[in-house]
Amino acid sequence: MSNVSYYSPAERQREKERQRVLDAARLRDGLVSRDDLRAQNGFLASLEVVNSSIVYQEAFA
Repeated sequence: MSNVSYYSPAERQREKERQRVLDAARLRDGLVSRDDLRAQNGFLASLEVVNSSIVYQEAFA
């Protein structure tokens, strides 16, 4: 039987907030430069995703 997963905008927002906190800590601690962080986060930040969905099939071990 196929297992279906759903995208949760609320969970995605929480995930983004957690990542921002982690990024700020990495900057503050000198673990990453602003340029490096911009390069790491820049690709997806420039995309506008509208009316999209992600479908995947989980692999069974």
